[in-house]
Amino acid sequence: MTSNPFPRHRSTAGLTGRARSSAVAAAVATALGVFVAPDALSQTASASDLQTLKDQVQALQRKIDELQRQQEAQARAQAQTAPAPAPAAPAAAPSSGPFFMAGPVKVTLGGFVELMVVNRNRNEAADWASNFNTSIPYPNSHNYDLNEFHLTERQSRLQALAQGPDSESFATEAYVESDFGAAPSTGNNNESTSFSPRVRHFYADVTYKPSGFNLLFGQTWSLVTGNKQGIVARGENIPLTIDGQYVPGFDWLRVPQVRLTEKFNDMVTVALSAENPAALVTSGASSGAPALNSMFNTVGAGNSYAPTVNVTTDYLPDFVVKAAFDPGWGHYEVIGTQRFFRARNITPFAQGNVYHSGTGFGGNMILPLVPKKLDFQASFLAGRGVGRYGSAQLPDATVNPTDLGLEPLRGFQALVGLTLRAQPDLTFYAYAGQEQVSSQSYFVNKAGKTYGYGYGNVLFDNSGCEQEGGTACAANTARIASATLGGWYKFYQGSLGNAQIGLSDTYVQRQIFGSLKGGDPNTDINILLISFRYYPYQK
Repeated sequence: MTSNPFPRHRSTAGLTGRARSSAVAAAVATALGVFVAPDALSQTASASDLQTLKDQVQALQRKIDELQRQQEAQARAQAQTAPAPAPAAPAAAPSSGPFFMAGPVKVTLGGFVELMVVNRNRNEAADWASNFNTSIPYPNSHNYDLNEFHLTERQSRLQALAQGPDSESFATEAYVESDFGAAPSTGNNNESTSFSPRVRHFYADVTYKPSGFNLLFGQTWSLVTGNKQGIVARGENIPLTIDGQYVPGFDWLRVPQVRLTEKFNDMVTVALSAENPAALVTSGASSGAPALNSMFNTVGAGNSYAPTVNVTTDYLPDFVVKAAFDPGWGHYEVIGTQRFFRARNITPFAQGNVYHSGTGFGGNMILPLVPKKLDFQASFLAGRGVGRYGSAQLPDATVNPTDLGLEPLRGFQALVGLTLRAQPDLTFYAYAGQEQVSSQSYFVNKAGKTYGYGYGNVLFDNSGCEQEGGTACAANTARIASATLGGWYKFYQGSLGNAQIGLSDTYVQRQIFGSLKGGDPNTDINILLISFRYYPYQK
């Protein structure tokens, strides 16, 4: 409240307690001083008269004190019986700011507008998100000798964060983020649940403040994705690259999940999540081999799933557990994953479900080599059935021709990086990543012929990979390796938000398993991206 520039004179009516009684006594003394001058008293009044006057003043003071005590007791009684005042309504934020109040809920807007320039020296027809695996063409594809160039705005994003009013014990929030990167016919559960309308993030979480316990439910980054500090939603350590698929070696999913997090103190946080499953399966068969009687996916239909996309026959969620440590210098994480695979043996008179499982382990760390200037990061994930978590999307499992179940493949992915904040408006980054998967070969003799099944089997045919128009090119990927350089320059920052320009260049090499026919030819691609972004809500 603004103070009055012209204050009123105060009177005894505005005083309480001892201040009021002292004021009355002072007034009596003043009156006596006015009507009976000190000199006159000393000349005409006797000592007994003065004593009588003093006794009268003291008696008057006692009466005033008694009256004051009665008034204070009456005020206390009224305060105890009066109803409690209604809580004050929260002050509304200015409508021109980055947030506004919807009743008691604070809504913060975010997002950016982007124009991306895409230039690949080999044509993937991949738009704003690269395919680091199967779409990197070999010479047998006409796309090998065609480059890809176009402009796209589809990575532009809309964001909103709604935060409920905190109580003494609880804090609540909900977050939604979307872009324009998916088509209705291609949505799937594989790595980012990307059905239309496309949801990147849509979740709510509740924190019990006395203990640091947090419950999150909805779609967001998988728990395998590294954090910058602790384990906090929207605090993930995401590569600064422009590419919508980020960079090979980066571990991530964006999937529906239920997550429980406990922050024990500023140093130790642990979490457990149950996440939406999906299996990347390669059936694997050499040329001429009979089909296997195994069912491990179903085709989506109607509005629930994309009508042309296979949905794997999972029966349990993926489980991820993580512990994060922040000892004061650096951030460190250890991770464990547990996955469950199911297939159906549809051989007549032998039908039945077949179950397998896969376990993985990994870690993340960030080291501030020069505080607030230069950071080093590293991450890895290894185990059986971990391909789904990597940006290159190598397979999780292959069909075992013996039991017709899904046999998890051994995989490994790793990423190292440097981030240099040269100036407040200038940032550079460098990443090197690798993803690989082991081969799994089965040899089955049917009617005197030997057939190969599995993944990376030497009986597979790669003889046509090096010939334009060649059709014999199994090209089972063994390893993806990449190197990326890039940076961001913030050329405007002010009351209208900020605007940035980014440049990144990524080189990717794809290596395949060799075969008895055609050997092990390799291929590569170079991806040059330019991004113009405007963040209207960030100053």
